[in-house]
Amino acid sequence: MAAELLVHAALFVFPSVAVLLIVTTPGVVGAAVRRGRAHGGPVPQGRPIECIAADLRHARRVLERLEPDASRFHRREAHERYDALLAEACRATGIPAEALDEPTTGIDRDITRLTLEDALVERGLAPH
Repeated sequence: MAAELLVHAALFVFPSVAVLLIVTTPGVVGAAVRRGRAHGGPVPQGRPIECIAADLRHARRVLERLEPDASRFHRREAHERYDALLAEACRATGIPAEALDEPTTGIDRDITRLTLEDALVERGLAPH
């Protein structure tokens, strides 16, 4: 009789309990993490600063490695990508980057980029 109950439990009860635990555990863990974040301070918004910094460095290398005979389209695209990442890095570190919103080009834009890069270096984020 006891052996039959163990076999019945092994075939029907244990798999049901296992499936129930597998299905409910992620929700319980997620709720616990959200509760911990709510009591532990502000939850960071946006992408992690490490990812932004890595993308910014990559975009910088792409700009530096542009061929001299690269098309105007590729140059503009690379600069726009770098400017977007530079603005994102500035937002993540609390640096005002409204100057990137202005439609400047040439040396004025380069000076703006250098100023923001210097501000990022002062905050500990090296864009190079």
